[in-house]
Amino acid sequence: IVRNTIAYTLTSIFRNLPFLLFILADIPLPLGTVTILCIDLGTDMLPAISMAYEEAESDIMKRMPRNPFTDKLVNERLISVAYGMIGMIQASAGFFVYFVILGENGFLPGRLLGLRREWDSKAVNDLEDSYGQEWTYRDRKILEYTCHTAFFVSIVVVQWADL
Repeated sequence: IVRNTIAYTLTSIFRNLPFLLFILADIPLPLGTVTILCIDLGTDMLPAISMAYEEAESDIMKRMPRNPFTDKLVNERLISVAYGMIGMIQASAGFFVYFVILGENGFLPGRLLGLRREWDSKAVNDLEDSYGQEWTYRDRKILEYTCHTAFFVSIVVVQWADL
């Protein structure tokens, strides 16, 4: 029970990846702060609480106590499953829908690199996409919020599959 809860909690570190790419790759924000709060306070809360109410293993009292020096609660296998598998699947699903939505609207991934300052500037109302179409600030923000929603929904769907 405890390991399941720890593994589930460790996957949340990948929600910082959109901010990391926002800063390092200078792309439009993939997942907004409000949607991260919705994930952390909304969708993560019930599954995390439900894990606390899982039935105990039937032979738990017959087992010897774990050795605190050799039997760690958080070991390499748990970290590799939480970060390497579940967290990466969540992040990949989110970025997939992010890039698909932007790509379908004219902003191919190569065009997004270094675009953040122009994207977020209210003064720029003629930002060109990959096909030469011009985008106003308002239209860009609508597209950005659509990406936030899609990223959020993809993470929720992956969380459901993870349970």
